[in-house]
Amino acid sequence: MSSMDPSKLIDFELVNLIKFCHDLHQRNKNNDEYEEQVMMQSLEFGKKTKEKTLILDMDETLVAAKFDGKQPKGFVPTFSFDFSDTKIHVRLRPYLTDALEKLGQLYEIVVWTAGVQEYADQILDRIDPEKTIFKKRMYRTSCVKVEQFFIKDLDIILDRDKESMVIVDNSILSFAFDLPNGVPINSFMGDEKDDKDLLYLISFLEEAFY
Repeated sequence: MSSMDPSKLIDFELVNLIKFCHDLHQRNKNNDEYEEQVMMQSLEFGKKTKEKTLILDMDETLVAAKFDGKQPKGFVPTFSFDFSDTKIHVRLRPYLTDALEKLGQLYEIVVWTAGVQEYADQILDRIDPEKTIFKKRMYRTSCVKVEQFFIKDLDIILDRDKESMVIVDNSILSFAFDLPNGVPINSFMGDEKDDKDLLYLISFLEEAFY
């Protein structure tokens, strides 16, 4: 019986992506232009409501949003809205309400999207109409542009220790400069038949809290 080749167990695409994030960090983190961007983007969350802060991406993490005519087969929207002379159809990820309710008992929750505010708020107002779930909403204007990427750099948040923050995103590149704080999640495209990733996220973050 032949032994298994250990290399078969390695996800080389992921390894290469993490190396790319590391190199991107090394190329940009300490240059003056980047530091100036971080300083200009700096903000505060205000009084802590929980010991730890959970920062959630929006598109393909909490929802799938598709332009009219671009929905994949099997995409059933939860709601639609008009934006920039077209209609956008949005499907909420399964178990979203449960996830926000359960995780909100442990974490103060912030949403941070690379989308523009005029677009994102139309979705977030459906998820959180009373503005009681998300302590803060952050948009593309809070991202730091690095080469062609929008990076969500936790250094811009002045009144939270980095050790107390967790960022969840379907794109590892989004938290490329804070890999130890990042929790990747599979992309939600809206046509999955049985997506349970938010249930898995609840379990993981409940364990990670303690």
